[in-house]
Formats: sequence, structure tokens, C-alpha cells
Amino acid sequence: MDENTQQKRVLITGCSSGFGLYTAVEAAKAGYDVIATMRNLAKRGPLDVALDQAGVHATIDRLDVTEPDSITEITEKYKPIDILINNAGILIAGSILTLTDAEMRQVFETNYFGAVDIIRKVAPQMIESGGGRIINIASLAGLIGHMFNASYSASKHAMVGLSKSFRAELKPFNIKVVSIEPGYHKTEIIRANANVSENFYDPTSVMCDYNKGFLRLMLDEIVPRAGESSDVVKKIIEAMQTDNPKSHYVIGKDAWFVMMVRRLGLIGLLEKKAYRKLSTATRREKKRADAKRNARKRKS
Repeated sequence: MDENTQQKRVLITGCSSGFGLYTAVEAAKAGYDVIATMRNLAKRGPLDVALDQAGVHATIDRLDVTEPDSITEITEKYKPIDILINNAGILIAGSILTLTDAEMRQVFETNYFGAVDIIRKVAPQMIESGGGRIINIASLAGLIGHMFNASYSASKHAMVGLSKSFRAELKPFNIKVVSIEPGYHKTEIIRANANVSENFYDPTSVMCDYNKGFLRLMLDEIVPRAGESSDVVKKIIEAMQTDNPKSHYVIGKDAWFVMMVRRLGLIGLLEKKAYRKLSTATRREKKRADAKRNARKRKS
């Protein structure tokens, strides 16, 4: 901990769980003045516990990134902000054919437009102060796409593009913009906080069986192999502390593997493998559902 670090204020969105929660704790431990925000303060319990266990303090406040008035209130209340971490995000799983317009817009309002609105409020403060740092939590899905998570993937593609564009625009003002691009890691966005589309289980949809197959694939193969959140948080703290952070950080064995495959021009083979796994999971899930249905019929 040094004197300069102690004086820096960091605003973090989406701190009720996952990367946001852990980053708030680690940043507080590193000596930053942490403003940890979340949409629903009723969910602050885990963060309070984690801060208490670490023996550190952070200011916890409400911020809904989809509400312009909420953004204005927070950014004015805590200015000047030295470091902004755009972490708030949601995922609504399901084929693009089953997601509603409202669901797709909800994902973009949270994952992309919310970040844009906060940046537009905070960046002028940083310019006036002579510099700052903006760290956007994107995703591997924002680099290569992700089946049955098209709206999430598209919003993260937008976040990556936003970071690249703002980085060039804000460079003259000593504002460094960083994009964090993790693969699968153990956070609530792929567990308790995961959402499925309104029409996910609609039996009339041609995508219904594939939706369920994808969910089975996630539960059986992807979630158990997800990396540790601490790996991502370490990189976020590194991006906060180092004088010259990288423009982006790809994090996780799965992410590095996919990026290597893409560089070799073999992404088509990876997509074929993913499709085979999806087809297998879909058939197994259908058999499982048929077996349960037949068992119920026999009991009745």
C-alpha cells in the first residue's frame, strides 16, 4: 500500500457477487477508496461479510446502470473518480430465436449502454483531474461469439469495440482504457444468477430441445471446468496498479486455447466440435426427459 494508492477512488459496478464483489475486496485491501455499487442493496450481505473477513472497508451504495438518474446521482456524489470498473452485467440464455425483443434489449441496456452512460459521466471528471483509468469487463464471448448466448455475446462484442474506440479518443487526456476478456470462470452469472429466456422451454419452438441440450452441456461440462475468479481479479488489480496496463487481458486456459485456435485459422473445427457436443447433450437430455415422462405415466 502506498500513499498514491490510498488517495485513489475506484467506482465498481455490479458488486453483489462475482468479479465485482471480489475486486471490491481486493481493491480495498490494496488501499484504494472503494465505492462498491449494486442494483439491489438487499443483496449486499455477501460483500459485507467478505469485507469484514478481510478486515477492510468499502462504501456500498445503490447504482442501477439502466437508470440515467441513478448514474448521475452516484457519479456526482463520489466525484472525482480516478478509476472506473464497468463490471455490471447479465446473461439471458437461449437461442436468438427464442429470446424476446425485451430480453435482448435488457441485456444491452445493462451490459453495454449502462457502461457507455457511466463513462460519459466519469470521463469528463478524469479529463479535468488530468487522467484516470477505465476498466471494462468484457468476455471471451465478445471475441469469438457464443452459441445460445447471442445477446450476451453481442453486448460483449460491443464492449470490446467500445474499449478500442474510447482508448484512442481518450489517450490525449492521459486516460487509459482496458478491456478484460475472461473465459469461463466460477461466478454467479453462470450459476445462481444465470437466467434463461422466457420462451426457453416453449415446446412449439424448433429450438426447445437444443436450448435444453445446451443447458445440460453447461451444467455437465462447462461449469465444473470453469476457472477460479481470483485469476481474473488479480488481472483487474494489475490493470489498476501498473503504470502502463495492456490494452486488453485475455484470461483463462480456455480463452487462450480458443484464441490460439483462431490465430491458426481453425475456428471452424472448434465450432464443429461444439456442435457435436451440443447434439450429444441434446439427445441425452431428450432421452432423460422421455424416461421421466414414461415413469410418471407408469405411476399414474
